[in-house]
Amino acid sequence: MDTLLDNKSKKLFDEAYQAYMNITRQIEDIYSEGLADPFADGPTVTDLVCSLDLYLQGCLLKIGVSDGSLSSEELYFITALPDEFDEVCARNRGYKRFIKTISAENFRSGSEKFYDFDRQPLFLETLRQDFEEASAMVRSNLQIIFNAFIAIDGAFSECEADAALELLDKIDDGAEEYETPEVPESSFRPAAKTVRTNDAGADEPDLQTCLDELDALVGLGSVKKEVHACIDLLRINNMRKEKGLPELQTSNHMVFTGNPGTGKTTVARIMAKIYKCLGVVSKGQLVETDRSGLVAGYMGQTALKTAQMIKKAKGGVLFVDEAYALSSEEGSNDYGREAIDTLVKGMEDYRDDLVVIVAGYVDEMKKFINMNPGLRSRFNKYINFENYSAEEMLEILRRQCDKTRFILSEEAADTALNYFRSCCEDSTFGNARGVRNFFDRVVMSQATRILNVPDPSETEFRTIRLEDIIAVTGAAYSDR
Repeated sequence: MDTLLDNKSKKLFDEAYQAYMNITRQIEDIYSEGLADPFADGPTVTDLVCSLDLYLQGCLLKIGVSDGSLSSEELYFITALPDEFDEVCARNRGYKRFIKTISAENFRSGSEKFYDFDRQPLFLETLRQDFEEASAMVRSNLQIIFNAFIAIDGAFSECEADAALELLDKIDDGAEEYETPEVPESSFRPAAKTVRTNDAGADEPDLQTCLDELDALVGLGSVKKEVHACIDLLRINNMRKEKGLPELQTSNHMVFTGNPGTGKTTVARIMAKIYKCLGVVSKGQLVETDRSGLVAGYMGQTALKTAQMIKKAKGGVLFVDEAYALSSEEGSNDYGREAIDTLVKGMEDYRDDLVVIVAGYVDEMKKFINMNPGLRSRFNKYINFENYSAEEMLEILRRQCDKTRFILSEEAADTALNYFRSCCEDSTFGNARGVRNFFDRVVMSQATRILNVPDPSETEFRTIRLEDIIAVTGAAYSDR
């Protein structure tokens, strides 16, 4: 292997082999030959591992030939990874000859003799009967193997990434397609920590409802003005189309700049629904991510990881928070640029059904956009989110109280306002996020006080008093 693969490729191969062994060990742990009934008609461990090997080689071949050719590194990967290759050849007449002469052309013409990708492989069908997390385990390990395979020759192919995603999705979707024991949905798709998606189809709001939601936000006067201008242009474009006039060529991608807690994510979520109402995107979901959701640890894997995120957002809005972190210049081991290049390509490939909104601090976002010509040409709408004023932060606090049925006394409100005025000079406060954290601390203070009140009334339970605010801010902000 050392003579064929360089050190980086060898590391990818070793990572893939470890993932392959994770699946085989699971098979061996559940179906140990020593524990198997010798008179049972079911498959042996060797049968199952051979099934895994045949299926894995078929998947890798399908991915590899999707771009029309197989590199020498890919061919080595396919034949060297499985442990039971000779056993597979012995059980499938003609298979060794087929593998030895494999090419994109004869795979497409002769693969049906050995591979049926519409049928569940024996090893997975058997595992599902006795291991409820079989789908999640197999999928996660195959994804590692596919990632390594795509990167093994040092070149990323969108065709290969698409083929890999299609095969991975069949592992999950197959739970309903085949007659196997029912497996809980939670074991199919573990929740990703770095992604949050709103339920686009739950309400299907109309445009006016979305605009009312936007206008009801506290402050953000200049933001609302900019958003309304964008919406007006889209509406005019739709009218021009109805009248048979040529559409105005516009880009719907946006750059949101401003400090944390100024409402960027909230407005992005509303924009996703507005774009759906205006026909810019087909679904209207918001997929939120950051550097950790796009960048992987090895060459080639970042491109696949970013491509997967783009596909998840297709039909809606991909919101990349702190996007400037992708432009880190820490050296050759940083793959943020790879994520940016893939993001630019995805914006072009899905330009008719995807909007990308990137967000972050003003100066950092300027550097980020300028580092790639593709970014500069696609992002021409910049909306700056200014910090909230003290009065606006007090209004956010009042709404938080109303939402949770608390009553904010006038003395408490005056002290909170004085505190927020001092926070306007503190860049670390966090704006609306800081207000929410402040509210949580005040509620804890009020709870401690209520516990010392004998037989408190409902009004007492609901009222936030001056002393509750002072317990958090200190007495310096009180007018008393």
